[in-house]
Amino acid sequence: MVRRSGARGGAGASTYPRPQRTVRWRLGPAVATLLALTTLAAGCTSDPRDETPGDEESADGAALTLAPSCPAPPSRKVRPTIEQVNAIGAAVDLPAWQAGDIGASGRLSDGRIVWLLGDTVRPTMQPPLVANSMLVTSGKCVSQLLDAESGPVVPDVSSTTVRWPMSVVVGRQQGRDMIIVFCSRIDRGTSGSFGFTFLGTSVAVFSVEDGGAPQLERVVDVTPDSRDQGQVNWGSAATAHGRWLYVFGTRLTGRQYEFGRELYVARVPAADPGHRKGWRFWGGQAWQSEVARAKPVLPSEGGVSQTLSVDRVGGGFVAVSKLGGDIANFVYKWTAPEAWGPWSPVKEVKAPGGLDSDSYEYAPLAHPEVSLASGRLLVSISRNTSDFQRLLDDPEVGRPTFVELPR
Repeated sequence: MVRRSGARGGAGASTYPRPQRTVRWRLGPAVATLLALTTLAAGCTSDPRDETPGDEESADGAALTLAPSCPAPPSRKVRPTIEQVNAIGAAVDLPAWQAGDIGASGRLSDGRIVWLLGDTVRPTMQPPLVANSMLVTSGKCVSQLLDAESGPVVPDVSSTTVRWPMSVVVGRQQGRDMIIVFCSRIDRGTSGSFGFTFLGTSVAVFSVEDGGAPQLERVVDVTPDSRDQGQVNWGSAATAHGRWLYVFGTRLTGRQYEFGRELYVARVPAADPGHRKGWRFWGGQAWQSEVARAKPVLPSEGGVSQTLSVDRVGGGFVAVSKLGGDIANFVYKWTAPEAWGPWSPVKEVKAPGGLDSDSYEYAPLAHPEVSLASGRLLVSISRNTSDFQRLLDDPEVGRPTFVELPR
């Protein structure tokens, strides 16, 4: 359970992981004010470092548990085929998880992989849909993180406002992993396009001992509530590389018939993300300290989806999304030598947006921590239907599918 102070009110598939070096962050007390992400005041015209911290919720209650219990990951390096990954994903059968979308992922130091999913279907439980869930995979075994009430692992803000996971970064602090989950705060079902309105960004922090169950430490609303459809959705993607933690944001311009989003990027020293004055935003030619002067690294024309993935792969950065927004029909891969670009798109695989049907394919995300037998890049594509009863009757229509792209 979570105690709220100062609140405003109102799929993963399994894999065969191999431990890799985890970024070691020097995070102070209370996870260094949650990475000092309160500096990201979307739409702020003054220095964001002068902003006061956002609303915070702290963990207070029974420990979270994993069910079922899974053995430790295999010590030898095993590379699954794309067919094996899809077969394992299709075989997941957990009472509190029958389907879920998004599925941002990160590797733990002990070799397991965490998957943060959005709307999660569990037809035999009440409610039959919760806003988010976490799966943890170890070899072929898939377990689910649960609280005593089997609710969302990142608590809802209110009965109408939920937190949807967007991206995940894993760091290391004092002998344990810290899972940083960027979430969009969503007014669901009362306004906006498709009944959803983005209100702002929240960050949830989980700690996890080697081999243990992740435990929720804090949730902070890091940007204030706003119904401005032109605000930057910070945390739409995030990745750590070398000295830096990169946080990406997407923005809808509001131009008629334009559904692609601009892409922005900020960075902070990975060794000390709690140093608030260390945050820098790409301003078009150089990094600078004012969020109001941030410039897009990709334009909205032919832009990206609301949520995407950006990862360091090989000698450069790889972004995976749809070109033209969530309702576009193809997955693209962008490559760049640096986090700010220049970005070059390549058309990859078909994923129908579904405007002419009741089936959607959206939010493609890369999972480079999974080493495939082919050496290619694993990508999940979320699926859903406009018929909620169909989803409850046949949850598999709402499970991600996996494809492989050239690295």
